[in-house]
Amino acid sequence: MRFLYLGPFRFPDRDAAASRVLNNARILKDLGHSVTVLSFGGQYRDIDLSSDGYYCDKIKYIISHDIDTHSFRERLLRYIYPGSNAWEYIKNEQCQYDTIIAYNTTFQFNWRLLFWAKRKNKKLILDLTEWPEANETLGGKFSPIYWMSEINMKYVQKKFKNYIVISKYLAQYYNSRSNTLLLPPLINMKDNKWNVYEPIYNKEIQEHQGIRIIFAGTPAKKDLLSNLIKAVIITLNRTKKIQLIVVGVSQEQTTQFVKYEDIEKYHKNIVFIGRIPQCQVPSYYHISNFSAIIRVPNRKNMAGFPTKMTESMAAGCPVLMNATSDLMDYAIDGKNAIIIKDHNVDSIVEGLNRILLLGHEQLKKMKELSRQIGNRKFDYGHYIDITRKFIDKLR
Repeated sequence: MRFLYLGPFRFPDRDAAASRVLNNARILKDLGHSVTVLSFGGQYRDIDLSSDGYYCDKIKYIISHDIDTHSFRERLLRYIYPGSNAWEYIKNEQCQYDTIIAYNTTFQFNWRLLFWAKRKNKKLILDLTEWPEANETLGGKFSPIYWMSEINMKYVQKKFKNYIVISKYLAQYYNSRSNTLLLPPLINMKDNKWNVYEPIYNKEIQEHQGIRIIFAGTPAKKDLLSNLIKAVIITLNRTKKIQLIVVGVSQEQTTQFVKYEDIEKYHKNIVFIGRIPQCQVPSYYHISNFSAIIRVPNRKNMAGFPTKMTESMAAGCPVLMNATSDLMDYAIDGKNAIIIKDHNVDSIVEGLNRILLLGHEQLKKMKELSRQIGNRKFDYGHYIDITRKFIDKLR
């Protein structure tokens, strides 16, 4: 079968969505199917250039440049007429593909896909990883963009017949009379970044002798970095044997919710790395005792699944977390995780205190088990058989 996998991601390695698409595409490739990725954003890599295009791990990709726009006019056009360049490609190359996989596409794009696929006798699959909240759009619940998102999730997308979903929440919502495949965020454990770790030369990190916690990513309201920093500061008032590494965020960005003086007081124990290449992030997980995934259990966080969990387990880093999404299917308290009762500061402090009581051998065993679970639960190779069954049932 010939698949076209498209959507508003930045292939091959510019965001977490691109990682999901790449590893899902690897499954299809290993099943013997032809896969082309049509990425709405991103940049071509020179190392991927071949005589007939760009290939990442033998998967051809094309960038339509429908996102990563900057002017107000361009952004407005994206909402009114999303994926215009991608549609030109689809119309010109439609005979090459039997099935289109659409990743988190919009209300307008999905309507158009439905009519086009029926007319051209093509199969459609939706790859769904989120359910946006009102506070993510300007104007909140009064925003037309939010209304279109809700119509898309509740009505338009229910007209599709095949779904790849990231969580049980979405699987249950779209499961009625549909063909559904649940795939968490996947990786290839053979990739170098999960096996060859780069040395970290940061002075504060090298000199610290205690427990190290890492927060990696760009925090949104779903990620309570503010609560985590406040909990670390409370703990530091009692002991200096804990260090927080914040990757992907600058210190200046946190001053809106934490006092600058508090962070400066403990600048050796709260270390801001800022943005780094995605391939370097596993090295920071590798040197850390725990990563932190602290989230409010709302609809958005129950529908999604944090890529941080996959990355942390793959790099052998246990998780300090509260229960959201399907995390409890992969986390065992005291084995590969410290599970706290909720997302509040007091609960995080309790979790940090539990971590500080762990001995060297316990920490070592938790890291080893985390790596094993990362290999067993998140390597894409373990999902080939269930994907084959899903493809056999496409409607």
